Order: sequence, then structure tokens, then C-alpha cells
Amino acid sequence: MKLEVSRRDLLLAGTGAAAGIALSPVPWKALDDLSIWTQRPPTPTPRPAGPLAFRFTSCTLCPAACGLKARSFGPQPVGFSGVPGHPASDGGLCPLGLTAHHLAKHPLRAVAPERVSGGKRETIDRAAASAALSAAIAAAAKDPKRSLLVVDGRPGRSLSRTFRALAAATNGRYAVPGSPSPALDTLAARFDGPLSLGVDLSKARRVVSFGTPVLTDAGTPGLLPRLRAEGRRKPKGERLEVVHVGATRTKSAGFADRFVPIAPGTEAALALGLAHVLLDEKLADAAFLAARTTGLAGLEALAARFAPPLVEQKTGVPAGDVVALARDLAASRPAVVLGGDPAEPLSAEADAAIAALNLLLGAPSGPLVARRAAPSEPDGDAKLAAVTALDAVPERSVSLLLLDGTVPEGLVPWARLEKLLADGAVVASFSAFRAGLGEKATLLVPGPAPLEEAVELDGPADAPLATFALAPALLAPPKELVLPEELLREAASAAGFELPAPPAGRAAAIVAAKRGQLFDPSTATTTPVSSLADAAALETAFAAGACWVDDPAPAPAGRFALLSDGEAPRLLESALGAPGPEPARVAALPRTALSAAPSSPLLTKLTRETALFPAPSAAKA
Repeated sequence: MKLEVSRRDLLLAGTGAAAGIALSPVPWKALDDLSIWTQRPPTPTPRPAGPLAFRFTSCTLCPAACGLKARSFGPQPVGFSGVPGHPASDGGLCPLGLTAHHLAKHPLRAVAPERVSGGKRETIDRAAASAALSAAIAAAAKDPKRSLLVVDGRPGRSLSRTFRALAAATNGRYAVPGSPSPALDTLAARFDGPLSLGVDLSKARRVVSFGTPVLTDAGTPGLLPRLRAEGRRKPKGERLEVVHVGATRTKSAGFADRFVPIAPGTEAALALGLAHVLLDEKLADAAFLAARTTGLAGLEALAARFAPPLVEQKTGVPAGDVVALARDLAASRPAVVLGGDPAEPLSAEADAAIAALNLLLGAPSGPLVARRAAPSEPDGDAKLAAVTALDAVPERSVSLLLLDGTVPEGLVPWARLEKLLADGAVVASFSAFRAGLGEKATLLVPGPAPLEEAVELDGPADAPLATFALAPALLAPPKELVLPEELLREAASAAGFELPAPPAGRAAAIVAAKRGQLFDPSTATTTPVSSLADAAALETAFAAGACWVDDPAPAPAGRFALLSDGEAPRLLESALGAPGPEPARVAALPRTALSAAPSSPLLTKLTRETALFPAPSAAKA
């Protein structure tokens, strides 16, 4: 019998086979196995050798300086958690801190010096890096029209002192990123004496944010959301609520209890409109104004011009909403008003209007508290450069730019620095990564990655109490790595500048001050610093992850000026001006603007590739 196969038979067989394969688990199982196989390393990652142990340190990725509890196998940390009761973070930790141990093996990590020449990046040895840096220092010191500029992202360290000494020796400049709370600095400057202010959110019932990402990036990670969640158990009139005012519906705005969209650049007009309602309806804190302020008549005259209908015309916020918000602030005191994103500061006039609004609400007698800086060793005879604002540096006047490895591009954009560079300028970065500002460097001298170096950490400048920790290293740096301070001193010496010796450390100064408490993370207990035997005992405690926290500062006796001299005309002109352009912001992980290190590749995959944090949209007022 002859078997004949027609085209119809082949078509039916092929169709049946395709349908059978599609309905079977074979292709889906193969696709699943392929996806798993492509995400595995070439060889299985073994568990690190060594016994399980827990060690303590502090996170160095941003100014929050959160306490870290590291779960380690031998010397290798494999996971982090917050430290309950820690004076700097109170147990909080952000996504960046959770993955800090990934960064030492980051794909963008650099361990050897690199130089960019002719558009090509090449690896060089220590001698070549030192010679290049020495030549640039010598050239900057000799040129009267061009100078050296140091940008330090974490002032107060031993390396910071070396930077300042080098800037002073070469007639250069030393700059740091802007303040995280310009509105608080503006308010403190109105006091008739030296004053530094911090924010104690636990004392507030209303927090109004003019663009400040209080629920994601600013301050201590997770603190305000936790305080707000705890307040949900209280009667409605006693709960802590957050009001976000801004032109963009950011992640923090989305988490807030209320979002007030305004036209871009009209923050000063809205603040003065709120002041108008408080003064017109006699809702301001009269006792505080009478006892602690001056210049009330001048502010009344200025605020009288910003009736709610005019504020609606300028900002887009309905007049009724302006009145309702002002009455709510008065009825829900203690209240505090915060202004500006650290990555996108407000205008000086907006900061001034927010400062005046805080005084009308009596915030310095509630959530805003006086604070002192942590003790530090005296400068002695060392010649150190003063801090210079970046805005005060003339354009195209810098022949050598030294970028500390802690300078985040989110706070100091490259476009801002590029304007300062002269033709042929050398940009030397001490970043451990070919990312951010480190990618822009013509000479990259990589320093230790996070957790590879003991780092001096002052807490946030706007925290209610000053803190200090000497974060111990948990990882050993690569053997070929050159410490930035060693290479900087070597290059300066070759250029003919002998820098003063490093200071003895902060422990001696803290013990000598005899104030504050020492927090032990292993037991969550505190001990008065006055009970320590000497500085060596404090250094031993710091090496185990301890953190120093200051005692509350006494309330200062003095008055605040509601308006400074000549400020009213400038404030009036700014508030009556046309709205600004819509802000252009990109999606980012929480706190990435405050960190100089790149995100862990794991976080990149889980967030940016899956759009868990979409780009914020501009608010249409």
C-alpha cells in the first residue's frame, strides 16, 4: 500500500502540532528556565565564609548618617537593618542604605587612578596621578587670574581640614553645597545674636512644606511618616498632618494629607497671603510676637497688599483655600513651615516670606528649636580657608577643581560647576565611582567605597540635636587603592606646599566639652559623656558603632526681626512678579539627590526598569 501525504495533511499536522505545543507547558517552562538562567552569575555565589555576627556602623551615603546594624558572615556584610532608638535615625533606613554593601562591587567602581586625555580614558599609576595633581596645584597657585577651587560635600572631617589648608596655601577657595534648610537659615539670621535652628517634628501638629520632600528625601528617613502614622490613633484634632505646597506633584506630595498646587515660582505670594489672613483675622501668636519679635508694623503693611483674591490671581490657589489653610494653621498650632527642596532651592525672597510666616505662627517656641554644633578641635595656628559660596566664585576663573568624593550631583549640578572652569582646567575627583561628578573628571583618583573607610559623620544640620559618629569600616579596601588624603598631601608637597598635620580627632574635643550622651547600638542605652575616663574610651566606643548626641540647648534670649532692613521692597517685587517656568524633574529613588554614590544595580532593576517611581507631573494650578 502506497502512503500518500497531501499538502492538506501536512497543514493539518502542522496546525495540530503548533496548537498542542502552545497548549502544553513546554514553551512556558522553557521561557521561565531561560529567564532564570540569564539572571544567574556564571557560577553560584557561595555564602561568605565565617561565623554569623552582627556589627554596627553608620551610613555614609547621605547627611542623615543613619545607624546601621550589619548582618555579617565573617567580615562580609550581607544585609542591613536600622538601629532602634539611634539618635540620628531612630531606626529609620532608606532603600539606598539597605543596599550599601553592594556598592564596593558596583560595575562603575574604580580602584586605580584614571586620566582623560584626547577624549579617551586611560588607567595610570599612583606616581603619574600624583605628578599630574602636583603640576595642576603648582599652576593654580602661580596664576593670579585663575585659582584652585575645592568643593567638599561633607565638611568637618580630617580630609576637610586638609582641603581647607591647601586652598589657603594656594590662595584658592573652599566651598560646600548649599544648606539643606535655607528658610531656617534665613530665620536664624533674623535673630539678634548667633543662632542655629533645628526642626523637632515630634512637637508639630501641622507641617507645611513649600516643595520640601519631607516624606521621602528630607530629614531623617521615615521619621515624619512614622510620627504621622502614630498620630492616627489620636483624636482628629490632635493628629499630625502634612500639607505639601508646590508646582509639581512629587512622590512626597502624593503621600501628603493635602496637596496645594501653585503656579511655579509663586511661593512668596502664597506665604504672604497666609500672613495676610493671620494678621487680618488676629490669628497670629500674639504673645510670641510681642515678646520675641520686632518690626510687626512693617510686615503688616506688606502683607496687607496680599489679600486672598490677589493671591488667587498670582498663584492659582482659590481664595477660599488660602483662608482655610491659614485658619487651619492657626487652629492646629504648634505648626511649622518648611521651604525648598535641597536639590531645587527656593528664591531668597520665598525663604524670607516663609521665615516671617514661621514667626507669625510662633514656631521658634515649638517645633523650631535652638541647637549647638558638635564640639571640634580648635584650628590652632593652622591657616585654613574660609567657606565660600559657590555663587560667589567668578565664572571661568578655576584652573583646578578638586571634587570630594561625597559631593552629590543632585545638590551641585555639573552645569553649575562647568561655568566656573577656565579653558584647559583640570577637574580632579576623589569619587570611588565613574558616575555622577566622578564621570566628569579629567583626573579620577578613586577613594574608598562606602563601608571601606572609617568616616567622621556629623548629623543633619537641621536635626533638633547635634550628633557625631565615627562610622567604622566593615570592608577592607582593595590593596592598590590610594587614600585621597595621602595622595593630596604627596602632591601638595611636590608642588612646594607643606600642609599642617592631621588633627588628633574629635573624641578629645567631645570629652573636654563634657556634654551630651553616648548611644550604644548593641544595648540601645545611653551613657553621659562626663562619665567616660578619657578620649581613648570614647574612641573605643566609636569603633564599635557608638554615636554621640548633644544635650538640648537652652532657649536663647533675644528677638527675631520679622523683616530685615530693606527687605520689604524686594519681597514685594518678587511676590508680584510673573510665575516662573514649570520645573522639569526626573524620576529617582528616594534620597538619590543627596548621595554621591550610584544606586545599587538591584535597586535600579527593581525601580527604574519597572517604573515603580514614575516621573512626577507638573501641577496645573
